[in-house]
Amino acid sequence: MSLSVADKLLLADLTLTQKYAKELVQSELMEIELGLKEAEDDRVKKLNDLLMVLHKKGY
Repeated sequence: MSLSVADKLLLADLTLTQKYAKELVQSELMEIELGLKEAEDDRVKKLNDLLMVLHKKGY
């Protein structure tokens, strides 16, 4: 069973309003750095860029 678009948007909103978004991105980057997950360079760059945006916006 996959999530509906509305469910995904609600989940994204919750991660932002509950201040979890930054922690999720940091955790993902750490797992990639430690070799626990594989990721393309483009994904790592996007995650780093997103982390900077979240930091600047105060999330």
